[in-house]
Amino acid sequence: MRYDAFKGEVYRILMERDEPLTWHEIKAASSRLKQKAPYHVYVRKLQGDIGLVRFKRGGKKLWALRSWFEEGRFEELLPERLSMVLLDANAENAVAISDDWELKRLYPVEDGLNVWDVVEVEIAEFFPKNDRRPESMRVKSIEVTGRVEETRRRLRTLERITESGEFLHRDTLGGKTLGVLKPRFRCFYFYGERCEFYCDQSVCVGHDLKVFSDVRLAGEKVYFLLEENEREKDWAIRTVFSLSDPRQLRFNLTKG
Repeated sequence: MRYDAFKGEVYRILMERDEPLTWHEIKAASSRLKQKAPYHVYVRKLQGDIGLVRFKRGGKKLWALRSWFEEGRFEELLPERLSMVLLDANAENAVAISDDWELKRLYPVEDGLNVWDVVEVEIAEFFPKNDRRPESMRVKSIEVTGRVEETRRRLRTLERITESGEFLHRDTLGGKTLGVLKPRFRCFYFYGERCEFYCDQSVCVGHDLKVFSDVRLAGEKVYFLLEENEREKDWAIRTVFSLSDPRQLRFNLTKG
């Protein structure tokens, strides 16, 4: 099923049932949704396109619409705490991965947070009124409980949340303001405060985006954390991850 049809069917069922549902309940209510599990890329796009919200409750993962919560409905179902992994932090906010493998923007933040910290987050507002971006959450506290140290685990984490560069080729941002992608191998060039690169789309003729942080490339596995650049109404590179795959073996060549 193509994305537009998938989007329309999921939205129709949620609106008709008018309550949070599991994926299995959504699929059971449709004669068109055949896949055993939803396509990961499709789910990410729904977050911006229809305001999809997914969260765990009672051992189940529920699908809902943000508009319901903004109307004051079903708020009792939302989690009060989340375990997350930090990807970036600055003076204004932090970006982290939730236990549902979704990107979240956390604020306010204090000093002392570092990339790859594992944190326990106490939530003040799941959908803050002063920050309408779909990934933003206002928090009461952030407590560091651990750290992701292994390079292999860091790679698995980034691979899990990496998505297609298709969203860079839309005419509008579609409500989405955070994303992680992997540029084509060695098809990127940093100059000044900008970067030229190619994404994975066959139609891509290159992107030229502003870079918000210092870049130090130390490995062959490169990933970009992208954030909406509100001033330019475009995307910008917030953070660059550069890792070496520990599974790659290198030969020590000696001249005889």
